[in-house]
Amino acid sequence: MSDFVNSPRYRRCQARFDRWYPDFHDAGSRYRDLVAAAVKPETVLLDLGCGRMSLAEDVIQRARQSIGVDLDLDDLRYNTTVAQVLLASGEALPFASASFDLLISQWVVEHLAHPERVFCEISRVLRDGGQAILFTTNALNYVPCTSRLMPIVWQSGALRRWLKRPEHESHPTYFRANTWRRLAHLAQTAGLELIMYEYVGNPFYLAFSPLLFWGALLYEKATDLSPLRRFKLYLLATLRKC
Repeated sequence: MSDFVNSPRYRRCQARFDRWYPDFHDAGSRYRDLVAAAVKPETVLLDLGCGRMSLAEDVIQRARQSIGVDLDLDDLRYNTTVAQVLLASGEALPFASASFDLLISQWVVEHLAHPERVFCEISRVLRDGGQAILFTTNALNYVPCTSRLMPIVWQSGALRRWLKRPEHESHPTYFRANTWRRLAHLAQTAGLELIMYEYVGNPFYLAFSPLLFWGALLYEKATDLSPLRRFKLYLLATLRKC
């Protein structure tokens, strides 16, 4: 991915985007800000699907205790963000009920084959009043819509070929919890409340083609209109344990 981002073609696309959006606050930065606002010195934090790193790394390390779980042992070996890592599934978290003040998760919800099970586990391990901050993709955007048309076995190959994404970042996607309405339903069923959600755009999935990138920029401008914001790429959400 770093080779793609550092390519002359990508840099030209970035320069064009910066002219159109000079004060843009990207989804990753917004996710970090949400986590920063929620972490207190006494916070016990769980990073669900922690992978190798977090966009909120510096903030996580302010928590009193931080634990990360993931299904990929190699990713856990590389992770230096959280204080403790465990190999575990979000469908069966190995923690007592009401163990955490805050659960965070980036780029995981789109990969959940059985989100209802995971949301019940999120609710179970959160303390009353605890929060879950989720950063995922929006199923109504053209990128996941295209992805859903591909057989699962093609998805990781496409990501590696066009976005130069490494193997360890390429996992099957299902998008079964990836609209605000679906999140709200899953939350309510699990004893959680959706208290905030927002959409953030990103045209750079098409930066491999200057022509397609122009189209992606026009799409971003169109979806800046309030009725169309629900078609932007990223979805950030905060849930609270009732």
